[in-house]
Amino acid sequence: MREDQTALITGGTDGIGKEIAHRLASEGVRVFIVGSNEEKGQRAEAELRKASKSDSVHFIRADLSLMQDTYRLAEEITAHIPKLHYLVLCAGIVRGERTVTPEGIETNFAVDYLTRFALATRLLAPMQAAGAPDMAARMVIIGGAAQNGTIHYDDVNLTNRFNVLRVVSQFCEANDVFVIELARRLAQSAEKRFITVNTLKVGVVRTNIRQQFPLWMKIIVPLIADPLLGQTPQRIADSAMCLLTAPEYEGQTGGLYSHITRFKPVTPGQKTSSTEEGKRLWDLSERLVAKASAHTAPHLSLA
Repeated sequence: MREDQTALITGGTDGIGKEIAHRLASEGVRVFIVGSNEEKGQRAEAELRKASKSDSVHFIRADLSLMQDTYRLAEEITAHIPKLHYLVLCAGIVRGERTVTPEGIETNFAVDYLTRFALATRLLAPMQAAGAPDMAARMVIIGGAAQNGTIHYDDVNLTNRFNVLRVVSQFCEANDVFVIELARRLAQSAEKRFITVNTLKVGVVRTNIRQQFPLWMKIIVPLIADPLLGQTPQRIADSAMCLLTAPEYEGQTGGLYSHITRFKPVTPGQKTSSTEEGKRLWDLSERLVAKASAHTAPHLSLA
């Protein structure tokens, strides 16, 4: 049992995130789930409490397409949770239509990468407080299966040649580069070395993320991809729980793992793992966060 431990799970009101929340709550972890819909979130909280036989499941509403809501969530967590043992960043969308958030960021990139960067870096203090030499605080980022994609540094909003394949390729690569770079910086920081971060790259999963797919994907995925590669949220949660709680992953950090048909490690490409690419993405992310938030939160840099 893990009664003295706490977890935060974005996207925890549905799909993979909800299943991970159920697993952790069933083991006695105090779980906070994050979603943008109040009614759905309250319903998920009640369902998880009943299924896990635990009253320690709590819903927090936050729109993680917006930097201001991301900051508010981070401030609420750091103010009320002194130690955060598990952070799962699972909130995601695949929107086939190009939209831009009120803060000026293409919506897919905002949800699937940029607010993850902002939230992860701002929750290092409670994770640092939870980490110990024999039991690190663990962060797991759930992302897409695409590898070695292109980050369009001069046009991350994809104002030119927007299409869903470029969108997914970009935010998957950004997540991979970020995980490797964050692990590198944590390892160089004496007080934060007991935090690990890894990513789980998933393929075709039967969740409600499909609701905003472009029409061609709504047709092809159920007819062709599901019979060949389709996975359930439960299967993916099995793999996520390995990274979160299994003893054999203690101390493992900066790793890329995939679950398309099975769980396995992934070797990043040379560019993905390079220090130059990591620094370039980190610098871009800080600039975009500052611009999106209109300087409503203090500048953060993990040197």
